[in-house]
Amino acid sequence: MDHVEKTAHLEWWANPSACLARIPIRVTTTARTGEWEALFSPPLDQDVRENLRQLIDADPCFTLRFDASAVEVQAEDFDGVDHLRLTLIPEP
Repeated sequence: MDHVEKTAHLEWWANPSACLARIPIRVTTTARTGEWEALFSPPLDQDVRENLRQLIDADPCFTLRFDASAVEVQAEDFDGVDHLRLTLIPEP
């Protein structure tokens, strides 16, 4: 399978009107449908990494926003918090 890399934003919403974090990322599709590997671009500084880790611990559900579309994903860190695995959350 070809790997496709795209630029996107990872957003963490406290409620429908309050976005607490919007972070630019590069996402690459994985061999499994509905999963991406994400790398922060540019890299995050230590304070932002710690804040992001706290958000993931509090609620790992994020919005993955591309130019013209958005999907809900669950984030888990691997290879440190600079590199995330994002899994599509199916719509109810």
